[in-house]
Amino acid sequence: MRAAAAASQVQLQAQQAQAQSQVQGQIQPASQLLQLPLQLPQLFQQQALPQQPRPQQQQQRPQHRQPQDPLPLHQEGDEQAAGKGVISLLQEFVQCSRQFHAPQHRPILQWSFDNRMADFATLEFRGTVAFLLDGVPHHVAGAWHASKKIAQRDTAERALSFFVTRWGEQLLLDQDGQSSAPQVTRGAPELTILEEFCQTSSIVDKVPPSWSFVTENGEHRAQVELVLLGVSHKFAGGAKATQKEAVVDTCRRVLWYLQCPGFEELYSPDPDCPAVTAKEIPGPPANWASDAAEGCAVQVAERKTALMRVQNRIQQTYARQLRPGQSVWEWRYEVDENDASWPPLCRATVHIPVAERSFTGSWARGQRDAQIEACQIVSTYLDENVGNNLRTRSGSESSTDA
Repeated sequence: MRAAAAASQVQLQAQQAQAQSQVQGQIQPASQLLQLPLQLPQLFQQQALPQQPRPQQQQQRPQHRQPQDPLPLHQEGDEQAAGKGVISLLQEFVQCSRQFHAPQHRPILQWSFDNRMADFATLEFRGTVAFLLDGVPHHVAGAWHASKKIAQRDTAERALSFFVTRWGEQLLLDQDGQSSAPQVTRGAPELTILEEFCQTSSIVDKVPPSWSFVTENGEHRAQVELVLLGVSHKFAGGAKATQKEAVVDTCRRVLWYLQCPGFEELYSPDPDCPAVTAKEIPGPPANWASDAAEGCAVQVAERKTALMRVQNRIQQTYARQLRPGQSVWEWRYEVDENDASWPPLCRATVHIPVAERSFTGSWARGQRDAQIEACQIVSTYLDENVGNNLRTRSGSESSTDA
């Protein structure tokens, strides 16, 4: 691989640092940057990225560890400093990619967080970091933790451990001739070649590829899960007319990414694709880093915290207009009198006094679900207007019915 090239650059920089420090009388181990804790990323995603294929096709492209015990209070300051350090190291590693430089108008590392209810009253967080490495968008997810700061540091440590330590060790094995080249049948179907590569390559665990499919607007997208150097990876292909074509497309992308013989020059990163030029790297599929049970827990947590998150957004958006003690919003409800079920059908309307606007959601079972429906409309309104110098306009009121 593609990741091995970046790991080799870090190794070369470490060797150069050793030579320079010996001259100055301050010896530093050449493998210093490769001796990070061996903690595995929980799940790693190669997200669909538009590429410029060679010669004709246009391309798109990426285990569970138990949560750690809460940190003692006297260690909190040290741990926060360590977290900033490991995040800075990850950013430096991504920036060392010399084949393809990230744009300057956006952050090198883009963070997002999932949350779930660990029990009835405890909320946990998982950090996901997205970045471009040699022109390919990567998404790395960590484990669940009690705070966002710890979750963020955990994800950064796992990403560094995989890209620097694991790939660095594999690179040394390749240089010493201790790893065998994959044996594939030239000219065979792409799916056959991928299966042969997985069985004979030293970087792929001997686990058969696991396939899943997403269908949108009559087009199919194939996603394959592999275990590389002990870490679960998911690779997504482009949208195709049939599932068979989608499988072939994803196979070709994975074989190019892993630099399988015969596929090394199949694609090249496209500097004009949205993943490079947009303000944010496109996100992976929803709940891509969760199994079925965990995905349900994430969805439950999102619904339980939906009102709190929207309320916080309103407070942040209108911080200058809100008066001390002023209510952020006011609620009223309609109940379907012809509905005999329990909880009854309900429709919620939320009025935001500082904005002088009202939003009415769709009918739902119970007041809480009705509130969530209305909050989704408020959230959409904030998404569309916050970036356009949102401000209160006196005497205006709008109602949105779903």
